[in-house]
Amino acid sequence: MIRSVLVRSARNALFIGLALTAAAGHAFAAEVDVEGYKFQDAATVHGQALQLNGAATSSILSTRSTAVAFYLPRKQTTMELAVAEKGAKRITFYMMRDVSSRDLANAMLDRIRQNAAEEFSKNIIQTAQLGVVFGNRAKLLKGDLVVIDYDPAKQTTEFSVNGQKVGDTIQGESFFPMMMKVWIGPKVRGSTRDGLLGAPSK
Repeated sequence: MIRSVLVRSARNALFIGLALTAAAGHAFAAEVDVEGYKFQDAATVHGQALQLNGAATSSILSTRSTAVAFYLPRKQTTMELAVAEKGAKRITFYMMRDVSSRDLANAMLDRIRQNAAEEFSKNIIQTAQLGVVFGNRAKLLKGDLVVIDYDPAKQTTEFSVNGQKVGDTIQGESFFPMMMKVWIGPKVRGSTRDGLLGAPSK
């Protein structure tokens, strides 16, 4: 009897070990690596479960400056469908090098002008807020994590750096789609757009 108990205990320990190994393997597989920067394959934003739509590097400041990911309620493979997706949404990016906060904000504004000129002209207050969103922070440093979240209930967008909210809450349903076009607009580098829309980044 003692022997059978020991055998059952050993078998149970083996099953537990295999389960833990499988769980660890799943946890590892649940990350996407972009140039050493890791993005989870899911996120919860304002109580809504989102999935990683894609990730890529971006040369928003002429050279590769950010590793960026999009989180949406459903996977989308075109700019039109991605920006039209309803519900909570998230853009998150890591700084790949030190960048002046002013230079980054200006680069995002330039991208909006190039890729969403009509929306830009209709969101003057919101784009002015974007221009000063990083406040008195002189630089964003390599490794800093910027998160941009959209709340569909309030139709607001908020920015955070390393988990701390920065800038004013930006009002309006049309602002977040403009921000998405900074990285997936028609005049953005193809490899960045493709990576964020589900194709492998190049």
